[in-house]
Amino acid sequence: MSHRIMILAAAGVFVLAAACAPTAQARTIKSHEYPNIADKDIDFEDGVLVIEPEDYDWTVEITEDYELYIDGDRVRTDREQRSLLRRYYRQAQEIDELAGEIARDGAGIGIEGAKVGAQAIANVAKLLLDEYDSDDLDRDIEIDSKKLERMAKKIERKADRLESMVDDLDSLHRRLRRSISELDDLRGF
Repeated sequence: MSHRIMILAAAGVFVLAAACAPTAQARTIKSHEYPNIADKDIDFEDGVLVIEPEDYDWTVEITEDYELYIDGDRVRTDREQRSLLRRYYRQAQEIDELAGEIARDGAGIGIEGAKVGAQAIANVAKLLLDEYDSDDLDRDIEIDSKKLERMAKKIERKADRLESMVDDLDSLHRRLRRSISELDDLRGF
C-alpha cells in the first residue's frame, strides 16, 4: 500500500513542477504541425502583438487598432487586410488567454495532487487505528484521485479547444501572408 501512496505523492510533486514551468514552454509549437506560426515568438507587449522569428531578423507588430508594422515601419492596409489583421490579433489574444488558463489549471492540479499524496501519507498513520483499515485508505485515495481526474479532463477539453484555435491561427497566418505582399516578402513569415 505504501508504494501506491508514494506514487501518488511523487505524481503530485511532478505535476506541480510541470505546471509551474514557464508558460512559453507550454506553448511551444512543432513546425511540422503548424508550419506558418512555428519557430516564431508570438506574444503581446503592452497590447501590441509582436511576431519575431527564431532564424530571421525582422519584427512584425499588430497594434490594438489592427495597424501593421514591419521593423517599425507602418504598412498601409486596405479594409479586407485590416479585417484579417483583426481576426489574427483576436485569435492570438484568445490563445494567449486560454494558454494562461490552462497553465493556472495545471498548477491547481499539481497542488491538489501534492495534497492528495500528503493526505495519503498521513492516512497511513490511521492504519494503526482499529476503525481504519486498508480498504478505508483505498476508498479515500480513490475519492481524491477521482477529483484529480475530473480536473485533468477539464484541462484536456481546454487543450483540445486550444489546439483548434492554433489551427485557425496558422490558417490566418497563411492568409495574411498571401494578402499582404510586404508579409509575403519577409523570409520566414
